[in-house]
Amino acid sequence: TLVNYSLKEFLPMVYDVTARFLVEQKGYPKHLLQCEDPELKLMRQGLILDRTTHHILDVSSTGELISVHDGKCFLTKEKISSIYPDSSWPHHGAFYKAFDCDVSSSPTSYFFFDSPFVSPVVPLITKHLGTLSRAEPNFEEKSTIFYKDLIESFSFNYNPDNFKTKSGFYFTEMIKNTDKYICKASQKFKDRLKELKDNGVKLVVVTASHIDYTELLMHHAYGPDWRDYFDLVCCRARKPGFFTSSPSSRPFFLWNNKLKVVDKGIISELDPKGTNLEGHWTMVDKWIKCNAEKPGRVAYVGDSFKSDIISTKLFTSWDLFAIVLEGRNFPRDEVENCDHVNKKRHLNKSDSIIGSNSWGSFFWKPRFHDYDSREAASPF
Repeated sequence: TLVNYSLKEFLPMVYDVTARFLVEQKGYPKHLLQCEDPELKLMRQGLILDRTTHHILDVSSTGELISVHDGKCFLTKEKISSIYPDSSWPHHGAFYKAFDCDVSSSPTSYFFFDSPFVSPVVPLITKHLGTLSRAEPNFEEKSTIFYKDLIESFSFNYNPDNFKTKSGFYFTEMIKNTDKYICKASQKFKDRLKELKDNGVKLVVVTASHIDYTELLMHHAYGPDWRDYFDLVCCRARKPGFFTSSPSSRPFFLWNNKLKVVDKGIISELDPKGTNLEGHWTMVDKWIKCNAEKPGRVAYVGDSFKSDIISTKLFTSWDLFAIVLEGRNFPRDEVENCDHVNKKRHLNKSDSIIGSNSWGSFFWKPRFHDYDSREAASPF
């Protein structure tokens, strides 16, 4: 959340490392390695893969199906109604109820593309499903194996322990070309962090990344003194369990920076000078309130719908602020009293990869008569 990724480079790289795993480790066809710009337009946060129907879905907060893609094209309004009664997703209630439990007991029938680390996989799925025929007797078996391999690719590339061993394609690429994918934090933003801290606001880093990867990113973005901007650093938080689990099942540990290992003992108090690992949000909440100069509320800023936003909303007493990448397409007007309703869409060249002409905006749903035009424009 604190690091600004160069999305024009980063998002295609996420597609590439996932495709490489499928091709090099699982023997999938090499055409999966090739991803053209029109195909990337099928990428967007907030989409859902329904493994029971093998459809990619855009679902509203009430369960209404805004758009449905079957791997080859977008379905028309009539086709959606014929498959889904009342054009509603029948698993909507169960899907969101899953966030009321630990991630380990979440249903396996759907997958949520909730962050830029997984959303570029959407065009990879449609590319593969587009080569299969639903009339094939073994279509279900092939699809199930593909989804299993896809999940395995995330473990292969994103396991925090892989940074130390330089395993997987993701960390190897990030270490080799950090400057290509990570932007430097602006001096204005760093000054703002310093101002908040000087005014008594407690600034805490809570990240799912391990300390070594966190160090790489933050050192590059904020400089070698990056810790000076924050009061407390918590790594490998294992979100959403950091929020959803019971406090007793999520103790904190301390990173031994000298030996580069995790100290064995459980800590009862957080260390503002060290690196606190794993743990539970209640202990962070207690630390902030005990060390704050004056009473106040805790504001949490996150960018992953599942790991940050939904779980924080359901399980904590914190105020929540969500960072949505597509917001870059709608920069704040310099004029204070601008007409936000009629403001025209504006894309910076570096951020144009975020917008999806196929799915439409993350912030509002298209009218149903837009289906035919989007179907005709689909690269599949």
